[in-house]
Amino acid sequence: MSGPNSAPKPPLRAASMTRVGPLAAFALALLAAACSNPPEPACPEGSILAELATVTRFQGAGRDLTDVVNQGEMADLLIQCKYDSRGVTIDLQLAIAAMRGPADRARRVEFDYFVAITDPQKRIVAKEPFRISFEFTDNRTRVVQVEEIEPRIPLADLKQATSYEILIGFQLTPDEIAWNRAQKAQRGQR
Repeated sequence: MSGPNSAPKPPLRAASMTRVGPLAAFALALLAAACSNPPEPACPEGSILAELATVTRFQGAGRDLTDVVNQGEMADLLIQCKYDSRGVTIDLQLAIAAMRGPADRARRVEFDYFVAITDPQKRIVAKEPFRISFEFTDNRTRVVQVEEIEPRIPLADLKQATSYEILIGFQLTPDEIAWNRAQKAQRGQR
């Protein structure tokens, strides 16, 4: 409230600019410091293998929709890296979805999957199996979980990291692989 005897207040804009000025200078100094450090090498590429990205399990020998017990799908992959002087640790986050089929009575499913690392010559240098369990509570027919795994690649030269590759897929039987291939071929004909 201003009256004839009160002192005039400084404009709001001028006060805001005074506060922002030192912050802007500090931000520019940080930006300049960040630019002077060499950037870290990129992360190794990560791939969910197309033929091993889904799994469908059936009841008995039937292959009709009503015979589906459950399905699994590798839904998404996020890879970030942490470098040190001896190599790279990969922060891998893998989203896996499980779906109940009409033939499911257990309301619970487990899937086996793997994470493998290939070297610059595309040879598998590490492979580790994992198991994930899902429970279908209430009337849920789809559940998603995110798995967090931290594989490590020892490196003498950090620039070599991008020559490595991370491969991920479900551990499938020959029949499950054949089903995935048949489904892919069927989708390609539509």
